[in-house]
Amino acid sequence: MMEGNGGGYGRIAITPEEDPALTHVGFKTPMGELLRRYWQPVALSAELRDLPKRIQILGEELVAFRDGSGRVGVLGVHCAHRGTSLEYGRIAPEGIRCCYHGWLYDVEGRCLEQPCEPSTSDYKNEIRQPWYPAREYGGLVFAYMGPSDRIPELPRWDILEHDGIELRAYRNITRGEIAMCNWLQIQENACDPMHTFILHSQSSGIQFTEAFAVRPDIDFERTPISVRYMRDATLPNGNLFHRVAEVFVPNARSIPPQTPTGEKAISEPGRIIGWWVPVDDTRTIGFHIEALPLVDGKPEDSVWQDAPEGMSNRNVPPPRSYEDTQRNPGDREAQLSQGPIAVHALEHLATSDRGIAMFRRLLKEATQAVARGEDPPGILRDPNQLLVPVGARNEVRTTAK
Repeated sequence: MMEGNGGGYGRIAITPEEDPALTHVGFKTPMGELLRRYWQPVALSAELRDLPKRIQILGEELVAFRDGSGRVGVLGVHCAHRGTSLEYGRIAPEGIRCCYHGWLYDVEGRCLEQPCEPSTSDYKNEIRQPWYPAREYGGLVFAYMGPSDRIPELPRWDILEHDGIELRAYRNITRGEIAMCNWLQIQENACDPMHTFILHSQSSGIQFTEAFAVRPDIDFERTPISVRYMRDATLPNGNLFHRVAEVFVPNARSIPPQTPTGEKAISEPGRIIGWWVPVDDTRTIGFHIEALPLVDGKPEDSVWQDAPEGMSNRNVPPPRSYEDTQRNPGDREAQLSQGPIAVHALEHLATSDRGIAMFRRLLKEATQAVARGEDPPGILRDPNQLLVPVGARNEVRTTAK
């Protein structure tokens, strides 16, 4: 309740607890258990060459690598022998070898060799390095970090599976190499169609195109696995700009390109599937797979990775000055400035925030399903039905006769 005169006494100094059921991602937390039921991207395929890569996902310290046979593996980072980090290990044809005493592990954590032990010893058969199943899709390495008896199929996305495209995977660094905030406050950005009208069109000038500067009518739709927003605007030239973005349980999303000018008729599907993956409760990394249309056999430029300043994954480094961020804030400033973990109890959601409220309800219902021992939304068990339909798209309908 607001303090009597509307002042700040007690309203700023006393901060309620963040919503741990939605924001905390550690082992055995409600959201941590939900996220662990899905395949999570953990690295780019191109990053795994002749050296291992240390990573942290959902608060767990891991190492990703590609063995000499081309198989990808994700293991606990500390060797089961003496705890040396496997990030300093040596890639072998059969797996990864610890630099300290040479224990060799395959991609499923089996200890294959212990060079310092007697040749007659079978102690290696008693050792299993912690490991997670790993697979590749679209240029990303995915790991499944949940219970071993609940491994789902790795989904495919329909916008990434048709002819005439080339897939490109890359890191989304619009909020930094590592975004210094909770994953959910970034993920919810794709449920918020009005921020493009204010943040990207007024607060910092036109960051996308003039078509986004027209105040839209908005609506939201809940599906069994996602929340979609519909954004409709009548442009000054009379054309109609219709845009749909989709946010999937728990942390995937598809946003159509931010390039329509509204001058000509178009109908284009979304081109990316992106994920905001928690490093831990207060740090996040982003990944994209983008479908690049082929023109004369060559892929078009990436809408995001190759885009101009203000729209690009490359608009972060080199770092901007503090004054520049104040004068021209973007998504990074808007979301990171909410704090390491946005406190939902301090928010006052309005009618334009219906998509955020819908997505939070969908997430809570999904965590409750997991707690009951059920599969959450979007888990695929049939290897013959792996294709996920994606509703994201842009349309410009001309009114010229």
